[in-house]
Amino acid sequence: MRKVVLKWKTNSLRGSKEISEILEICERMEILGHLSINEEGVTQLAEIKLKEGKTIEELDNLDNFKVVTMHEENEDGILVSLFCTHPLAITAIELSNIHIQPPYGISEKNGMEMRISGLSNSIRRFISLIRIVLPPDNISVQSFQRENNDNIWETILTERQVQVLSHAIRKGFYSMDRNVTLKQLADEMEMARSTYGEHIRRAEVEIMNKIFNDLN
Repeated sequence: MRKVVLKWKTNSLRGSKEISEILEICERMEILGHLSINEEGVTQLAEIKLKEGKTIEELDNLDNFKVVTMHEENEDGILVSLFCTHPLAITAIELSNIHIQPPYGISEKNGMEMRISGLSNSIRRFISLIRIVLPPDNISVQSFQRENNDNIWETILTERQVQVLSHAIRKGFYSMDRNVTLKQLADEMEMARSTYGEHIRRAEVEIMNKIFNDLN
């Protein structure tokens, strides 16, 4: 079993016509979860921060992205169900025994990072295909099984999850007398509340799964 971390710089993403079009419309697009998958594409729960003067209709007009439902809108962005038929999504769907782990996203500031887990042979095939579809700037392959526990959490949590969780702990979010809100924490890290909360939730799930596996 392997876990792969793929990273793209913003300039590299602009080499893709489809993603470059997203960056022209969106300040950031955060994929919070996968709602359904079929042979044509994947329906995603996404939080989108539009650039000034841009509209959600412009995103809906792109070839590989269709807005299915607009759920809510606030100062953090627009929460939508989005049907994606981008070759990157199709590549992942067509391969068995791999799992793309949300949340992940695209932004002008941070580029894109994606984490994928699965069987070794499937991971190798996916990497071969992804180098054709959208070559990453960095590929880090890790094993779930390690001979020692040095930096074990690096194989379980994403870099962003570690940052968010560490920030929440430092600010007393897990204290018995907690007096800080998720919105306050998200604002301090210049993130949407829903995105910050999803990182926290995913990190908690991974930690509890690790503890459960160690106890059994």
